[in-house]
Amino acid sequence: MNQIKQMFELQQKLNDTTNGLIWTEGATKEGRQISWLRCIYMEAAEAIDSFNWKHWKNIESEPDLDNAKVELVDIWHFIMSEAIHFGDTQFAEAYEDMTPEREINPEMTVEILEKMLAVAASANVDKSKNSLYEITGLFFQALATMSMNVSELYKRYLVKNQLNTFRQDHGYKDGTYIKLWGGVEDNVVAFKIMEDYPNLTPEQFYKKLEEAYAL
Repeated sequence: MNQIKQMFELQQKLNDTTNGLIWTEGATKEGRQISWLRCIYMEAAEAIDSFNWKHWKNIESEPDLDNAKVELVDIWHFIMSEAIHFGDTQFAEAYEDMTPEREINPEMTVEILEKMLAVAASANVDKSKNSLYEITGLFFQALATMSMNVSELYKRYLVKNQLNTFRQDHGYKDGTYIKLWGGVEDNVVAFKIMEDYPNLTPEQFYKKLEEAYAL
């Protein structure tokens, strides 16, 4: 299956479970307003913070590229959610065969993320703007500068999607969920599972999470 199409299906299912079917109308089942654009620009800012841009700190320090990738995957969650809310998901499938850069270009990544942040923030203030397509284009540009293709995006997204689903199913909202599994944070365990079993289906991955949580 087209991996982008499958990610949209997984995001729809997660949002339906977490927020109720009403979420596509812009609110959660509890009546809280949703701003996917705000989510996007806040995550873009967090991604920028993965790079050593602060002139008053050690400029020789290496950027946290792994965290930058984590933040990009979070941005993708919210881009897909905005696309589903808007009513158009097929357009993103055009990026299925995107070609990543051979080497990571941190400076260019930051520049693209800043553009994405500005576009999303502006559109969130001016509701008459439709920034979805521009933001998505910028996202895949950022992905390319991080030397990531859709296959890597899919694997990383699958980890976060299924972990988020698992959390919701095991008491995350009511505070009964245990985030440390044997003294290790759940997301670390989840990414280790994907590293050990890179070709799992979503259902198989969820089962592995259940097995690890029960230990």
